[in-house]
Amino acid sequence: MQLRELYRPKCWGDVVGQPKALATIDRLRRRGLAGRAYWLSGKSGVGKTTIAKLLAGEIADALNVEEYDAAELTPTRIKEMERASHCTRLGDKPGLVYLVNEAHGLRSDAVRQLLVTLERIPGHAVWIFTTTKAGQESLFADEADAHPLISRCQVIALAERDLAKPFAQRAQEIAQAEGLDGRPIDDYIRLVNEHKGNLRAVLQAIDGGLMLAK
Repeated sequence: MQLRELYRPKCWGDVVGQPKALATIDRLRRRGLAGRAYWLSGKSGVGKTTIAKLLAGEIADALNVEEYDAAELTPTRIKEMERASHCTRLGDKPGLVYLVNEAHGLRSDAVRQLLVTLERIPGHAVWIFTTTKAGQESLFADEADAHPLISRCQVIALAERDLAKPFAQRAQEIAQAEGLDGRPIDDYIRLVNEHKGNLRAVLQAIDGGLMLAK
């Protein structure tokens, strides 16, 4: 298994570099996480998928988390998903989560249907959309209905600055655990900066032995 999957955070305490996003989720948790839509945006490799999956795991059992690529969603499919969402699910958690990746790939007709669907989310269900910052900007540029769509979601913008040190420390911990470390922390900070704060890319480099002693 690749390091990026082997060491994907399994709990909130393992998430690094995103204290504001976690604080937002903690505040929402006090009022209930379900019955909402979430819009997670940020650069590649800063933790969008990780946070989305941890959030989904609080609401629904794994079998009741359905994952989609945004380009797959048509108005008909969204209507089917909405109808299905009104049925509670068997399991320890009664929730249902629709996790939509690459949300900037939503078609204009799908966006229009979502404007209706997100107004009628049942109390046990959740929609989670993830997108890159650049992708979100392209959606604004291409789709007249993008702003109303996002206004129906709880927006969680992931941090993109001040990530070098926490990401470098986490990367070094993983490298040490795997016997792939032979370099000082400053080299890890440089590696994070070279990959523009993309921790996934950093772990790929470590997996290839880049941080072994020369």
